[in-house]
Amino acid sequence: MKNKIQILFVTIFLTHSFFTNAQTVGYTYKPLTVKGCHIKYSIAKQDTSYYIIATVKSDRLNFLKESTMLLKNFDGEILKLHGNLIRSGSESAGIISGNLVIPVTEISSTAQFRISPAQFELFKKGIAKVRLSTIPIEHERTFTKDKIGKKLYQFFLKQRNKDNDF
Repeated sequence: MKNKIQILFVTIFLTHSFFTNAQTVGYTYKPLTVKGCHIKYSIAKQDTSYYIIATVKSDRLNFLKESTMLLKNFDGEILKLHGNLIRSGSESAGIISGNLVIPVTEISSTAQFRISPAQFELFKKGIAKVRLSTIPIEHERTFTKDKIGKKLYQFFLKQRNKDNDF
């Protein structure tokens, strides 16, 4: 009986994790000078407005109260989005190495950026560069091939069609 409960719990957890991450796209950026960060993007619709929700997880990066997202597609077109901080928090843990405890802190910061349906057309061509106004340093990432643009456009189409498919 105990094994069945454990199997059921693991199955529910894995299913929940799969569906939770199904509508996000992201990347990990690890420059040589810092530990790096993990960025996730998703699309949300509130009333008639669309938003790009960006979450940064790192050892130091935080969104400002009023942040800016710059996006450049592979044709060189630039889109500037303005957003607001939704949530910022941190988690602390420790790693035991021999008889020492090394503290590890991960900061998670989430912001939403308002975007119009017409602006999503820029994403069809793929995103070549992203710049996020974060503190203490600005996050900037250049891509040689599209990692987030076409996926975000597909998420937008799904959100737009949700009302029609009800």
